[in-house]
Amino acid sequence: MSAAGDARPSVAALKALVLVVGALFFLVPISTPAGLAAAVGGIALACYVTFRFGARIRAGRGALVGLGVVLAGWLVERLFTAVAWPWSPQTSLVLADAASLGLIAAGAVFALRVLSRRLRGVAAVEFALVVAAVAHAFAAHRHERIHQPRALADLAWTNGVDPQSALAVIGVAVVVLAAMLLLEVRSATRTVAALLIVALLGLLALQLGSSLGPPKKLEEDELGLAKDDAEEKGAPKDGDGQGDGTGGKADKDGKDNKDGKGGGSGPPQPVAVVLLQDELPDSPVLYFRQAVRSKQVGDALVQDTSGLLDPDVPVAVPAGGTLSLPSPQAPALHQAFDTTMFLLVDHAQLPGLGHPDQLTMLENPDPRRFVAAYSVRSQLLVRPPERLFGREASGGSLSEAQRAAYLALPGDPRYRELSDRIVRDVDPRFVGDDVMKAFALKQYLEKQGFYSLAQRQLVGETPTANFLFGELKGYCVHFAHAATFLFRSQGIPARVALGYAVQTSRRGAGSSVLIYGTDAHAWPEIYLEGVGWVTFDIYPERSDEPPRPPMEQELEVVYGELARKDATGGRGAPVTPLDLPLGRIALGLVAAALVAAYAVKLTRRLTRATPAQVYRAVLDRLSDVGAGRHFGESRERHAQRLAPLAPSFQPLTDAHLRLSLKGPEPDTARRLEQLARATVAELHARLSLRQRLTAALNPIGWWFTR
Repeated sequence: MSAAGDARPSVAALKALVLVVGALFFLVPISTPAGLAAAVGGIALACYVTFRFGARIRAGRGALVGLGVVLAGWLVERLFTAVAWPWSPQTSLVLADAASLGLIAAGAVFALRVLSRRLRGVAAVEFALVVAAVAHAFAAHRHERIHQPRALADLAWTNGVDPQSALAVIGVAVVVLAAMLLLEVRSATRTVAALLIVALLGLLALQLGSSLGPPKKLEEDELGLAKDDAEEKGAPKDGDGQGDGTGGKADKDGKDNKDGKGGGSGPPQPVAVVLLQDELPDSPVLYFRQAVRSKQVGDALVQDTSGLLDPDVPVAVPAGGTLSLPSPQAPALHQAFDTTMFLLVDHAQLPGLGHPDQLTMLENPDPRRFVAAYSVRSQLLVRPPERLFGREASGGSLSEAQRAAYLALPGDPRYRELSDRIVRDVDPRFVGDDVMKAFALKQYLEKQGFYSLAQRQLVGETPTANFLFGELKGYCVHFAHAATFLFRSQGIPARVALGYAVQTSRRGAGSSVLIYGTDAHAWPEIYLEGVGWVTFDIYPERSDEPPRPPMEQELEVVYGELARKDATGGRGAPVTPLDLPLGRIALGLVAAALVAAYAVKLTRRLTRATPAQVYRAVLDRLSDVGAGRHFGESRERHAQRLAPLAPSFQPLTDAHLRLSLKGPEPDTARRLEQLARATVAELHARLSLRQRLTAALNPIGWWFTR
């Protein structure tokens, strides 16, 4: 930024304000009030010194002085915290915070301001630092965590405003203010005009952004449950027995064995909200099944897309209405359970609790937040699997094609050999019992297996065999495939289910459940005559994964209330009497002002009934390109200054002055009209296309016409 850009106190003050705002956004979450006050004071002092004396300071010396002040701030902090002072430790910490932040802020801003006066590119560093500070302050709002940052989110929800809109408005405002650091200006009025134009463009972009729907793609889709580009193109998906799937699992007590990261960085991302319409059954884990893999291909299982093998699982998202599914679940052992699902990301198939038999698409209560809404009627087993001994798994009620598919095995004889060896040791009282066989195989995998996300892929031509007959170290996809093939080797129809596993205890006392992407899971199901499909999940007793951090109940409550159409996210009625969100009101006022400004501009341009109005129209064109008359400048001097740009403007000005001072003369009005057209033609010839477009889009150039 050149020195000319800081010539006026108003411009320098605005730049200081931008730097103060950026510093506050960064420091408020981590600093004490004394530290904040000292930082603001340091920035103000640095800006004042560079404004008054910056032209005399060389860039290199200024940078060294600023660096020295920053180093002094670091040393002062160490001094206050390392020495035992006579006052309390709390006072020492406050003084250290104030002294260090004040000096560091003053030194850094001083160096940047001095360098920006000599090196134009340094202004970009100032701009980037301000924008980065704002982004840092609002980073907690990422990954659909709409209750963060709490200070702003609580205020927004209380007033019935979506925090995302509030953050966007603040972000646009800060970027507009920070943009002035890159503007080459010669007056405060031109700075304000440029900022207004940028603000209008930002608000228009904000309005366009507000009409967009929620994110369509899950960042960490570990089991291929969300719709993505790979699936649409037919590429292999994670979790199909050939990919990466790292969905985790909860143990039999409802404790999570996952790392809470899903293989990615950042907090878990919410993917769906579930409203519970009935009392939950006594189960530590809620399974939301989305798809099943029952068709054997080599040493893995894939989904049957024909709908013939698994008619109880929808293979596509219904366009609307109600979709009824044939349920193999025995009514005597199952209870109907109703839920309402609200998807936050697009899914290839609709997940539903337990064994869904009916899905009904609903009106989306918040299209900006949710992808789809639908109700699910599910069948949940009311008897625990431990009480199903004696049930056969012959598959007699299945079709021949289904029975053959659910019992299909790879050609490797080791599956049958291993399962025979395992079931040989069961209690003699239960010899030949299919349910006891399943429990024996399940217990073997749980005791011998080791849960770890370090094993990233089912590799080779025989991925499941590599896992099962190797070190038995893997994650849910490995265990689900291995268990399914072991069940099948004992004549038990089985398949792999994909979806989400959520601990019941995480729900608390509320009636909503928030599903995260890291809840993605794969588990085996077995088929029992007179019962139907039974979830037979594997819970490895050993794991090298740290426990997942506790989920935030507040976020679950906010999403639950949004699903119920509570605009305040459960915070209560808005405290403002306005029915419309403040952002829309402000946008409407800005749009009205913009329309009015263009209307005035067009009216002044087309009204040419008098010679004075003709001359004023030319002055408006000059103001649009920043060539208006300066404050205190005479009209003659103004015309002389613009002679290189528009030679006809000088005789036009002389004609206008003669007409104003001496009164009408023969042909003066006609002569003035000719000179006006010549001046406009010269401007058109000498200005670039970009300058002409900027002038045409400038809504307030006429405001500065003198």
